[in-house]
Amino acid sequence: MTLSGVFKFLASAALALVAAILLSLAIKPQLRAALLAEFNDPADLPALPGDARVHYEPQARACAEAVAAVLPGAVAKIEAEHGRPFARPPVVGVYDDFETYARANGLNDRKVAGVSRAGRAVLSPTLCKSEGDRLASVLTHELSHVHFFGWRPRKAPRPPHWFTEGLAVLASDGGAAESVSDAEAREAIRHGYAIILDQSPWTNFLSIPFAAAPPCDAGCDLRTFRQRLAYRQAALFIGWLRESDRRAFFALMRGLESGEAFDAAFRVAFGAAPSERWTDFSAGLQASR
Repeated sequence: MTLSGVFKFLASAALALVAAILLSLAIKPQLRAALLAEFNDPADLPALPGDARVHYEPQARACAEAVAAVLPGAVAKIEAEHGRPFARPPVVGVYDDFETYARANGLNDRKVAGVSRAGRAVLSPTLCKSEGDRLASVLTHELSHVHFFGWRPRKAPRPPHWFTEGLAVLASDGGAAESVSDAEAREAIRHGYAIILDQSPWTNFLSIPFAAAPPCDAGCDLRTFRQRLAYRQAALFIGWLRESDRRAFFALMRGLESGEAFDAAFRVAFGAAPSERWTDFSAGLQASR
């Protein structure tokens, strides 16, 4: 092959590779969203002078200061709930523009109030606007994820969605499930509208399945209601596990943080599968009616 032929071959191969990448991004929205997030890292934003853990868009300075005011309490709360310090200081991204926030959150979703990824808690502009009352609870919820995954090896198998979200709701006293109370979640379980403990995709907030579809009244936002009911039920179950055997619970936490697979770590800690322990939990709820 001549030199010019080599160059033509390499150019064709490069174009084919670029085309394959572009096609993959077009077909897989999750991959596209993850790539957008890589180029919109909140750690690249200016750091707040009073707390370098907080990074913010210039227009979100007041919001960043509000975040800094509640951050120490949120960090202390999560370290107490998880039973150990953060593996490394968390980074918190604070945004004013919804489109910029969507590009940074790894989901390319402007509606979700907060997301954690790669050691960052990424907060929606809505938390300093229409949903300002949720700022501390959502921040604490996302810090639970940052803490948990901060200790785990990068390629460790991911625990099921119900566990990580339920843990975060429990640790934040209801963050991300504010509109559904413990009592409402218990009553839903008693009436057969209970979550099913499976390996739901973590990127789909509506993916945690129910044994029967919970009723949503007229005017109810199905996406929000179903997500928060699922998260609250998961938090109740995880809280019950912790209170029934704290030593086993923290053994499970340390096992998961070291990279163990969820089902195996759970069985070692509690001597049964999650579904078996859920049966015990739900039976207790029925007996307490």
